[in-house]
Amino acid sequence: MPATPVVARIATGSMLALVALGAAAQGRPPTTEQLGRDPGALRQEAEQQRSRDMQQQQQQSQQQADQQWNDTVRQQQSRANADMAQARAVRQSWEQRPALAPDHNALLGRWDTHPPGQRSAAGVSPEMAQLANALLGGITGGICESMLGKGTVEFRPQGVVAIGRDGREHALYRAEYRGSGSRVVVLPMGGTTFTHMIVDFNGADHATVYAVGCSLVRSGPATAKAAMATTGLAASSEGGGAPLQWKLLGHVDNAGGIDVYIAPSTVRRSGDKARMVDLFDFKQRQSFEGKPFLSARNEYEYDCAHPRQRMVGTTGFSGQMATGSVVASNVGNSPWQPVGTSGPAFDHWQVACKR
Repeated sequence: MPATPVVARIATGSMLALVALGAAAQGRPPTTEQLGRDPGALRQEAEQQRSRDMQQQQQQSQQQADQQWNDTVRQQQSRANADMAQARAVRQSWEQRPALAPDHNALLGRWDTHPPGQRSAAGVSPEMAQLANALLGGITGGICESMLGKGTVEFRPQGVVAIGRDGREHALYRAEYRGSGSRVVVLPMGGTTFTHMIVDFNGADHATVYAVGCSLVRSGPATAKAAMATTGLAASSEGGGAPLQWKLLGHVDNAGGIDVYIAPSTVRRSGDKARMVDLFDFKQRQSFEGKPFLSARNEYEYDCAHPRQRMVGTTGFSGQMATGSVVASNVGNSPWQPVGTSGPAFDHWQVACKR
């Protein structure tokens, strides 16, 4: 039965209404092209448009989040740069003061180190206070560890040494001292992430690292003589210690010629491991970060069970035979390297391991 004019008008009106609704869902009036199209296709197009709009909104939100992150990073970097500049200025002010003589340095000797104490936070829940303490303790604890190591530390006239539970020593960094009385300032000479450490005393046997909160409790004698030891940091002609007796081991042609010396008196054996100090005396001036040097004193650890070695500390000097001023210093374990079956490294290993 053919549709009456009224029914046809109703069907046509319904079709136009669907087209209009589909266009409205897309946020704009229907176009001439859309009028008369299949309603299913229009709905699919509307869904696709909504999907594109949602993706665009997500991209814009991500861009805003990325911008906020970048702004935060720049602000933090700016604050870090300002803090570092201030730290350098404080160090420079202390460097201009006279060095603290060993017999007036109350910090010399062995100390047991302790992390910062718990902090109370008024107006917050115990759970939040515990979380804050954990976060702050982790940050300051890391700073304390970089300054003092873990456990026992010994301040010596020429540097700072960590003492393990088994009595083994690990050189942390070379250092100079300033101040007097109830405040001693430690100035690390390269190879550290901090510029200075201020130690305030509370009596003769208790002290605190200023602004960080690590505490120190004395565990050994407080004399310069007791603090001197024949390690790569302290056993030298500097600071009144007995000079090392260097023994010429050989010569290499690298870097314009190098005389290689060892100090047999510095050999320290513990199980299958041994340590020894050596010296590279350069015939031609070398350069590190634009600073000239003519000699480098190194401390190596040797594996006597397996022929290999690794550097644990090095110090560059402006003059030959470890004389002059310190140009740079670094303390830290480098990767193990095989010593081979001949050459200077193998000769060092034989002396240190008494092979």
